[in-house]
Amino acid sequence: MRITRARLLDGSVVDLDVRDGRIATIAASTPGTGAGHGDVDLDGRTLLPGLWDEHVHLSTWAAHRRRVSLSDVGSAAEAAARIRDALRMLPGDEPLVAVGMREGLWSDAPTRALLDAVAGDRPVTAIGADLHATWSSSAMGRMLDVDLPDDGMLREGASFSALARLEATADDVLRRRWIGDALADATRRGVVGITDLDLDDAVGAWAARTPPPVRVEVGVYPHDLDVAEARGDRTGRRILERVHVGPLKVITDGSLGTRTAFCHDPYPDGGRGVMEVPPATLAHVLERGRRMGLTNAVHAIGDAALGAVLDVFESVGVTGRIEHAQLATDADVVRMASLGVVASLQPEHMLDDRELVALYWAGRERFAYRIRSLLDAGVRVILGSDAPVTPLDPWIAMSAAVTRTRDGDAPWQPQEGIDVATAIDASSRTRIAVGEPADLVAIGADLAPEALRTMPVDLTVVGGEVVHAAL
Repeated sequence: MRITRARLLDGSVVDLDVRDGRIATIAASTPGTGAGHGDVDLDGRTLLPGLWDEHVHLSTWAAHRRRVSLSDVGSAAEAAARIRDALRMLPGDEPLVAVGMREGLWSDAPTRALLDAVAGDRPVTAIGADLHATWSSSAMGRMLDVDLPDDGMLREGASFSALARLEATADDVLRRRWIGDALADATRRGVVGITDLDLDDAVGAWAARTPPPVRVEVGVYPHDLDVAEARGDRTGRRILERVHVGPLKVITDGSLGTRTAFCHDPYPDGGRGVMEVPPATLAHVLERGRRMGLTNAVHAIGDAALGAVLDVFESVGVTGRIEHAQLATDADVVRMASLGVVASLQPEHMLDDRELVALYWAGRERFAYRIRSLLDAGVRVILGSDAPVTPLDPWIAMSAAVTRTRDGDAPWQPQEGIDVATAIDASSRTRIAVGEPADLVAIGADLAPEALRTMPVDLTVVGGEVVHAAL
């Protein structure tokens, strides 16, 4: 493949040759080079490294795209009314699943009776926006053989278990089609790769699928380590073309929205959140993962959880990624750098959570959603979406990281913002250089900060193959 008249970030205009999936040559464009002189003529469009979403729950995202959204409702009563209307539009007896629940901001409390009043014998579940809680009707409890409390709310491990049972009821053929549609849409946003951290044996699930249009690294969870070890899973093991085993993913604490992120300071109700995986258990899991050849991706949202995970990294003698790191003390920012830890961040969460921070982390805003501070300390930062918590779209993540705002709101903690070039670097794994994989994205619009969120993408290339073109 030959790509002509490509404009790089430094303003130079070049031609590229791609052979065997890699960039073979780069040379300044010469007069006369243009349409018809290459397989792809960019006509001065900006060429960037291909974009990665470093934190995706792919199967869940594929399903969520087709579910009833509660993201904009302000109360349990309003949520129940929307579910009632959705049930009327979807007759039958199939379970109804709503998504985007943000009950931490609702003006009233959810109850199982309220959901039962609109659902009757129809199984209904609302999934929290951060995936750490579910609100279910009695019929859904019976369907999943789960004992529900009076409020119908399950949190953390109990909720994850119920969700796994619910997702297992989906038709495999239909789910694979949904995943294909989701990945096709991702290529239209310049995505060349994702880290898939779905909760259920995603490695086994990928082995039964067809090769995707993008690169995929697939996480392994502690509950699947026995089967993973029997398969010989290690980070980098090939599953399919473009699909490889990724990191060992461990969820150590909860989330801000459910007030379960483990923090040094208490929430208004007096609790400090939960440490789902105690340090001794985490050390055992990471040691086993190291023997298997797995790298680490450890979820830590609260500052106490982050400190505990760093203690374990240091004691075991491993490093890896911290997923989220939404609340970080100055001392732990420095420790992340000294331990060689990568910060895997999802900037759009910040804009979803700014009201929650004011409610539940009041007085600690300076320590929340730090990007510039981490980079200045020498920590490598990579960006993602945590889809379906936010959309699988690197431009949204980059926009949040750069502008710290959306919808005309005042920028939140603007001192933690980064520039566009840094955001692109944190969203890509390759460079435009000879010998690098030909994972490329072309855009025709200006890379102004205010334009990032809705940036049109004209071309996406993965390993020298065009997977999206709108030239």
